[in-house]
Amino acid sequence: MSDISAEQLAEALRNCANEPVHIPGTIQPHGYLLVFSKDLKTILAISEGVQRLFNLAATDIFRCAPPDLLPAALFEAMNNAVKRLKAGVPNWSFDCSLAKTELNECFCTCYLSDSVLVVEIEPVLHRPADDYVAEITYQLERIRETSSIQQTLEQLTKSVAVLTGYERVLVYRFDNDWNGQVIAEHRDTDDIHSYLDHNFPASDIPAQVRALYQKNVMREITDATAEPEKIIANPDKPQAPDIDLTAGVLRGVSPIHLKYLANMEVKRALSVAIFEDSKLWGLLSCHGLNQSQVHPYQRQAVKALVAVANERMLLQRQYAAERFYAATEKSRKALLDPKKEIMAPDELLSAEGHAWLKLFHVETVALVHGRQTTIIGGKCDRKVLTEATQWLVEKHSTTGLFSTSEIASTELRSAFAETGFCGLLGVALPYDRSKDAWLLFLRKEILEVKNWAGHPEKKQVERYKGKDVLSPRESFASWQEIINGKSSEWLREQKQAARFLAEDLAIGASAYQIEQLNEKLKKANKRLQHLVHTDALTQIWNRYHMEQSIDEQISAAKRYNRDLAVIIFDIDDFKGVNDTYGHDVGDSVLKNLARGLEDVVREGDIFGRWGGEEFLVVAIESDLKNATRLAERLREKLLSIEFPKVEKITASFGVAELRESDSRTSLVKRADEALYEAKNSGRDRVISNT
Repeated sequence: MSDISAEQLAEALRNCANEPVHIPGTIQPHGYLLVFSKDLKTILAISEGVQRLFNLAATDIFRCAPPDLLPAALFEAMNNAVKRLKAGVPNWSFDCSLAKTELNECFCTCYLSDSVLVVEIEPVLHRPADDYVAEITYQLERIRETSSIQQTLEQLTKSVAVLTGYERVLVYRFDNDWNGQVIAEHRDTDDIHSYLDHNFPASDIPAQVRALYQKNVMREITDATAEPEKIIANPDKPQAPDIDLTAGVLRGVSPIHLKYLANMEVKRALSVAIFEDSKLWGLLSCHGLNQSQVHPYQRQAVKALVAVANERMLLQRQYAAERFYAATEKSRKALLDPKKEIMAPDELLSAEGHAWLKLFHVETVALVHGRQTTIIGGKCDRKVLTEATQWLVEKHSTTGLFSTSEIASTELRSAFAETGFCGLLGVALPYDRSKDAWLLFLRKEILEVKNWAGHPEKKQVERYKGKDVLSPRESFASWQEIINGKSSEWLREQKQAARFLAEDLAIGASAYQIEQLNEKLKKANKRLQHLVHTDALTQIWNRYHMEQSIDEQISAAKRYNRDLAVIIFDIDDFKGVNDTYGHDVGDSVLKNLARGLEDVVREGDIFGRWGGEEFLVVAIESDLKNATRLAERLREKLLSIEFPKVEKITASFGVAELRESDSRTSLVKRADEALYEAKNSGRDRVISNT
């Protein structure tokens, strides 16, 4: 079908999205599948090839008791696997041999699917080279030596190609709309088609396929030219459930996807998920242009390479964020330098704003407060900035933060229509709501030339299982699209730093008010102290106060040889709370948490909000053991607090005690590293940094 309506296309996309790819009813034909009752007494299903493997008809196999059909060593290994699986392991693999068959050497993968045990058997056709372990170690070191995210990804593609023999290996990163872009690629030879810098539409990897990577990070298609084999159910066990093959490696491939690979001239494929903050960030995708088979150990090696690359990129992101925050901290200190004369907010912006242009990669910074507007950098009509501020007050005063890289897609489109600005980051100054003061960062348009692998708009549909589905593209020839009306995206650390600077400007503004309104000194000073030291939302100590307190307590602990520890904790999946229930509920969670945990903190300890959904406790005269106990009490108390609309809130805790060489930065950093370990270890737990 060449000409299709919007309704047909929408229906085809829905049908693709609803395809139950996790229960295809088939497996890839190079292996064998057997399904057993969990007690291993009954065979519930087999793949067609199992009949050839044992030279028995399916009816005869179903009559067999598993111990009579399988070698004793394999049956014992399956029993051991069941114990592992019941303990929470997603799958369990081991080498095995089927002595009475042609499979002298094979590889088994076992996993639970609902109430049944699935056993996948893959023939091992060849062994890796004798120095394969040494080669893996060498390639891991090459990845660890990289100094940037791009270098890491490029080395990852090279290392995987060396270890597996795939002719084309690429890294595919998702954008906010789940379109993918190839940002790193290795090809064995230059005559292999390159997809570097090319984009693929989200429909190429639909939502339900992306979701499977959360359960099994790896997907291998051994032979994209082979027809899948059906799974035969035991006719005497009609109650057997549909078999979810997600956790295994043999899951059958839909004919639509096989056609997609054929159009790309790909004979075999291997994909491994790459995550950032528990969200699918991208894929390592391997393309085999010739027939071959990867040994299961090689698959595991690829997973290890991806894991190491992921850790390396995490460190590199942290280093970049630390450099950015260090530059921001320098500007913050300049804003509130006690040695300088107190200045009005517009004077503070004039003094530091030019540095912010470079720091935030913007063309214009503006401060709008009351009837006064101060602009640094490129020109912008004050009426436009005033209109934007009024809109921000009306729509985003609760969160005090707004960002967009496409102003034309917001209600501000007409206000900015003639300005040339496409990106806006706005942060409220929390010193006097009646002033409606906002700090604005503005970016110009960046024209983006996007190379697509095939024309993304030329979609066709075909019939599959009685339904219209999206047909795979027949051509992956490069097609260019020019995207305008957008700026570069705002980074998370830029938004956080903008909040800090807005708070500091607010403090400076309050100080200036005090200077100018000396007759109201007592009242103004009280408000200033509350602002400087108290978090506006939760009414507990804020980061500024906590930083001062940590410095004071470190000095006292070292002077008097006293114990001191820091507990830092972060609400688990707080972004999910905001996304699901809205920021008002998120704010309510933060306030209830602060009120609920204040009673648990000991008298004399210092409890405050560190930023966002992070909180910090300074445990005075506490060693690591006692501070860890306090953190555990806080964690347990949190589980008992009731939060409106949200069923349960948990947090991950990191604990560190003071060392002789510690500064505030190093002490908090070690506690933060323990917090990060707690997050990676499953969340809702306490980890201490020894």
